[in-house]
Amino acid sequence: MMVLRTGDVGDRVKTLQRGLNKLGAMLLVDGQFGAGTRDAVADARVALGCPGPPEADDELQAAVAAVPDPFPSLTAAGVTFIARAEVSNAGMYQNKYQAPCWPSAESGMTIGIGYDCQFVRPEQLYADWAGALPSHVIDQLVPASGKVGSQALLTELCAVLVPLSAAMRVFARRSLPEFLKRARAIYPEVDDLAPARRTALVSLVYNRGARLHDKDEARQDRREMRTIRELLASGQHDLVAGQFDLMARLWDPARLAGLIQRRRAEATLWRAGFGALQLE
Repeated sequence: MMVLRTGDVGDRVKTLQRGLNKLGAMLLVDGQFGAGTRDAVADARVALGCPGPPEADDELQAAVAAVPDPFPSLTAAGVTFIARAEVSNAGMYQNKYQAPCWPSAESGMTIGIGYDCQFVRPEQLYADWAGALPSHVIDQLVPASGKVGSQALLTELCAVLVPLSAAMRVFARRSLPEFLKRARAIYPEVDDLAPARRTALVSLVYNRGARLHDKDEARQDRREMRTIRELLASGQHDLVAGQFDLMARLWDPARLAGLIQRRRAEATLWRAGFGALQLE
């Protein structure tokens, strides 16, 4: 091996980036050792107990390579895809999301990678975050459990910080398994798909939920999600990507361009796999 440091490029850097993503780095696998990779190496040294400068020597590369996949059903690339869809990248998380936020009037107080406290009871909150956050920090979050967010709650939780390492741990070990289960409830074929396609469906359900409004066909906001179910059941898998694209009709590009971009990225993932998005 060779020491990898800022400015290096090539396949060895890609291998390192793939390994760092198993630790939750949320990197694009572009083969360029830039600032994001440097910061991820520094974080990996702390996480793996390998002190040293923000460069990857033989010892660190071997330690990173030995890290297990955080959620094999989606692979580290799938975990990275959904995490990036939620918070963009590690730097954005640290700047914007490590403190609790209140994304909309209908949502609850949200922590980590899209973890909405509105939909969990206190016992679930403790079960999910035990070992990731100190117990006294979880205690501070309990008032937000089961409630729609408010300015008062936002103020009450202003001192809480959720480090990226804790957020990614809960995301991979608790949230994603639950959302794969929810995806399976409406798309039972999900387990038979390749990981990239499985990831696209879990990303959709993570973002939009698993309600299809079957009893109210007049509601057209879930039309494409119902069509995906029909296409999967009939084995017409290659037509599913078009339904992700068609969902762009639901959002105003001037206000919600991010949602449109997410659906298009899911369509690309379905058609071409992780490599098309520099995630493997």
